[in-house]
This record gives sequence, structure tokens and C-alpha cells, in this order.
Amino acid sequence: MNWLACLLIGAALLVPELALSIPVAKAQPRERCFAETVRCMSGPILEYWERKGGLAVFGYPVSDLRAEAVESSWVGPVQWFERDRLEDHGAEGVLAGRLGARLLEARGYDWLRGERPPSTPPGCRFFHETGYHVCEPFLSYWERNGGLERFGYPLTQPESEAIGGWTGRVQ
Repeated sequence: MNWLACLLIGAALLVPELALSIPVAKAQPRERCFAETVRCMSGPILEYWERKGGLAVFGYPVSDLRAEAVESSWVGPVQWFERDRLEDHGAEGVLAGRLGARLLEARGYDWLRGERPPSTPPGCRFFHETGYHVCEPFLSYWERNGGLERFGYPLTQPESEAIGGWTGRVQ
């Protein structure tokens, strides 16, 4: 140990107030920003976003972190992304928003009363909780990218939908 280090340690032991006055560098929270949307994310939402698929699954952040009322039963930190809303529920962790249910409600469609398929085709997965099933190509994507935790239960059968200039199958 060099003599300067010994002197500093000795001074700190003899005069404890000196040790308390030495500034300590604090770690800054890690943040990830995107020029494409001029938005950043950090903390638990960033960790969840990275762990659960990142850009390919959620897209870019399109809002800042802000408090929002969700389904009139919870208010907390929320951040919107191109393809989802992430909610920081503290000790419960980060949860993906129930956007499918919200969209159906906004369209006036009651998924609880929707027409159920008569049977489950081979290779599909049936969900007793909602009465719907998920088939390919949705099933593989659903399983690879978080399944029930990430996407929740199916609320409709697959159907054609036009979004912008694109028309395709959605569920």
C-alpha cells in the first residue's frame, strides 16, 4: 500500500468526520433512449422490456413514464410503446396492459358474449377461461414471446382486420 493511502486511512480513523465528508459517486439509473421517438425508458419498465423481447415485441416507447388510471381499479406508473402499454405495479412487478380487452370494449364488442368456436382444431390450444382457442401462426408467436403472462387469454376468434393500409388476420 502506498504512503498516501495509508495517510488517508489513518486520517479517517483518527478524524471520522473526514470520512463522512468525502464525496461518494452515486450510480445513475440506467436509461435507454431512442432518436426514432425521442423517448427514453428506465428502471423496472426498461428491465421488463429487455427481458421480454424488447424492440421486436413491444416496439419503441411512444410516451414518457406517467401515472395513469387503468381499468378504473389501479393508478400507477405506465409507459406506452408502439405495441403495448407496460404498467409498473411495484412489488407485483411490471405487467403488460390488457389492450385487447380495452380495444374490444371501445368498439362496443362484449367478448364475454361473443360467438365461441364449436370445437378446437388439432394443434390449437383451448382456454376454458374464455372459451376461445389459439392456433397457428398465432400460437407459436404467443408461446415464444411470453404466452399468458405477456398476452393474456384469447378474447376472440381470428378475424380479418384492416389497419392503415394493411389487411390481415388478427386475434
